[in-house]
Parts: sequence; structure tokens; C-alpha cells
Amino acid sequence: MELFTIGYGFWPPANRVDEMLHSLKDAGVCMVIDTRHSPCASQLDPASHYGPRAWHLQPGGRGIQKALHRHDIEYRWLVELGNPQINDKSFQVFREQMKSADERWPVNRGLALLAKLLKETGPCAALCACADWRKCHRTLIADETKSRFPKLKLEITHLPA
Repeated sequence: MELFTIGYGFWPPANRVDEMLHSLKDAGVCMVIDTRHSPCASQLDPASHYGPRAWHLQPGGRGIQKALHRHDIEYRWLVELGNPQINDKSFQVFREQMKSADERWPVNRGLALLAKLLKETGPCAALCACADWRKCHRTLIADETKSRFPKLKLEITHLPA
């Protein structure tokens, strides 16, 4: 069983979506699991610095979901896997919540959902904005999924490889 991780921030905005799609297709990914806490634009005005972009989840079927669908890649946003403390660069709160395995914490429910999707779907990719997988919570998610669900015999690959 394979779990990929991918951070769209790796590519410059001008060709970000195309490069990300190319990397996902080359890896044989069937589904993208969005692990961003808030994958939507904070402004509705496309001219704004914080306006909608192709890598956002946008109402009306635009953005990343539509781009993935055109390439036969399913999309699923698991808000439960979003980092609840975006300014916590050491992921201390996120790590403590995972370590507890208490399902009152969303991340633990999200990990169970991720394991279920991996069994049902095939190769998935955990998506976040971070360019460097070594500094991103998606790596903690992948590692914890591998550790918590050993029967999956999970192989983790960070894209682009």
C-alpha cells in the first residue's frame, strides 16, 4: 500500500497546478487527501493577494478539485488532518493530540479515515501547501498512519521524488 505526500508550494505559482498534476499522475495516485486545515481562499476577490487560486478548494466546483477530476484523480478534504495550530512550527499540539490516540481529537478520527480510504482506494497522496515535506505536518500524518496501522504495510514516498 502506498501513501504519497505532496506540497504544492514546491512549484512556482505560474505552473503549480500543472506540475503537481504531472507528479501525481506519474506516481499513479488515485486520490488526493487534502490535509490543509483551511484550503479555501480567505478573500473572494481573485485580484486580491489572498483571493481564489487554482490550488484552493472553491465553491462551484472550481479550483483543485476540478483540476484533479479532469485527470481522473479523486479529491477528499479531511479537515480532521489539518494542523490546528498553524503558527506552531514544531507541531507540539498536533503531536500531543496524535500521541494520545484519543478520538475526541480530530486528528485521530482523521487518521482512521485515512487508513480506511487507503484500503478502499489505492495509492493516495496527502496534500499540503508546504514546499518541504521535512517541515510539514503531512509527514507526521504519513508516519503516524504507518505506525498506527501496521497491517497496511504502508510505503511512504514524498513527491516530487
